[in-house]
Amino acid sequence: METIKTFSAPHKALRKTMSGFLILAGQIDFGNTKAIEKLKKEGSEMFFLLTSHAETEDKIILSLLESKIPGASEHDKLDHLKIEKLQHELEIHLNLLSTSVTDIEAHEFYLRFASFFSLYLEHINEEETVTQKLIWEHLSVEEQLEIRAAIIAKMDPETYLIWMKHMFPAQNEKENLKMLGAIQNNMPAERFAKLLEILKLEMDRTDFTSLKFQLPTPVN
Repeated sequence: METIKTFSAPHKALRKTMSGFLILAGQIDFGNTKAIEKLKKEGSEMFFLLTSHAETEDKIILSLLESKIPGASEHDKLDHLKIEKLQHELEIHLNLLSTSVTDIEAHEFYLRFASFFSLYLEHINEEETVTQKLIWEHLSVEEQLEIRAAIIAKMDPETYLIWMKHMFPAQNEKENLKMLGAIQNNMPAERFAKLLEILKLEMDRTDFTSLKFQLPTPVN
């Protein structure tokens, strides 16, 4: 079923988060300790999402696809190994940044991440075209829905909220309303209220108000 886009939501979140980090890395004043701390904090969360997503793909999505078409997951999994190595090197580089770095060293980090981002964009574009097509052709609707359920079940509550924090600002209103309505129907009221608090801080104010107003079940 081609309306089920397995990769769309997490990839939109990652594109937005990584582009924001790239901009921040290019703007930062490395003489400012607080600015460096902000870069490291945002980088840490971004790299956490990248790792979380790769694990989800390997253990759930690609594993199921491989069971249907042996060899179909090989290219994506090899990409993941290459990306993991480069990501690890960038994480080390990020942690070493301080107010003592020169302008040349700061720009080197910026360029290294820009190169990594370019590689990552190419990788996820292939997943959303080539791999997604294989999923549509060889997995039933029920199996595709089971993938979604398995991904959510795999996440602990904190990881889930981090994903939502980055996902909703990256999607359009139609996508957000459909997702948030489904979440509201399946999430305890207390946790849902906490999610709304996070989204209120992360989303454009007008976008958030419009989304909240359109929920099937009104909230205060």
